[in-house]
Amino acid sequence: MKPTRVLLAWQPFFHARKASTWRWLRGALALALVICSLPAAAVCTPVESSGVLGSHPSQRVRTGTPITTTADFRFGCGTVVLAVLSTPALKAKITTATTGLTLKKTTDTAITVPYELTPVGGGTFTQGLLIIDLNSSNVVSLLSNNQAIINLKITTLTGANVPAGTYTDNITVNWTYANICEGIAVANACVGNLRTGSVDRTITVTLVVTNDCTITAPDVQFGTAPLPGAFNTVAQNITLLCTKGMAYTVGLDPGIYGSGARRQMASGANRLQYNIFRQDQSVWGHLGSARVANLGLADGLTPHVIPYTATIYADQPAVPQGSYTDSVKVDVQF
Repeated sequence: MKPTRVLLAWQPFFHARKASTWRWLRGALALALVICSLPAAAVCTPVESSGVLGSHPSQRVRTGTPITTTADFRFGCGTVVLAVLSTPALKAKITTATTGLTLKKTTDTAITVPYELTPVGGGTFTQGLLIIDLNSSNVVSLLSNNQAIINLKITTLTGANVPAGTYTDNITVNWTYANICEGIAVANACVGNLRTGSVDRTITVTLVVTNDCTITAPDVQFGTAPLPGAFNTVAQNITLLCTKGMAYTVGLDPGIYGSGARRQMASGANRLQYNIFRQDQSVWGHLGSARVANLGLADGLTPHVIPYTATIYADQPAVPQGSYTDSVKVDVQF
């Protein structure tokens, strides 16, 4: 009977050890599953900077120095990038057109500004041609330490006679990547993020064209005379070349020494009264109906010529001899 009691004494102990061992194995398996499902801290991410050309007057767009900016497409991953099972790869190509590019007016896409797209540092881009084609250790080394970058130079082409407004266009790059593991490679398994895919990324090129006028206003030369009434009337023009589609009025301010309804030229403390008159012989001023209006819409190519006359008042007292001058501002409102 004693052996029976001994056996009974050991049997519960044996079963208890087995149950304890099973619980430990189950706990280890659960822990392993948690580790494998942990995401990597970093993510393979394509990013880009937009091509903002800024705001420029229409005259600069049509005949001035080309407007230039840069933009880039980037593809970067984390600090640990390993191959898994097969060769890692990264490719990039521009999928949109690379020739005949135009920025389109947002309110009328038929109105355009031409531009070109080139690599920073020189060369050309070809639509659909691989710009980046990396594989194996090349892509692993690059993405482990930095980023794959496509640097673009965006330049407007002169000659566009366009109205004010916002002009845009889109440039798209396709990134294709495969077998890139961000995280830890364990027995040919990726603990982290296994990256394989294809994605299109787009930048928007933007140019804002502003209203502008080129003003040609020759100096008024009255010449020399002994008395105010002896000066001849001067007849000449102010010429304006303004942005296509622009409606505007033109005013002349009272000058530096204006007094009441008359402008004045000065020689030291002395004053010589004069004025500038529109075609209807009313004084050309800078407020309300005294401005020159009804010029019609500018076409961006044909100058508006505004005739005027300038006269020294004969009804003023004689003034001391000297050189009399004034400065009058031409202002354009639109």
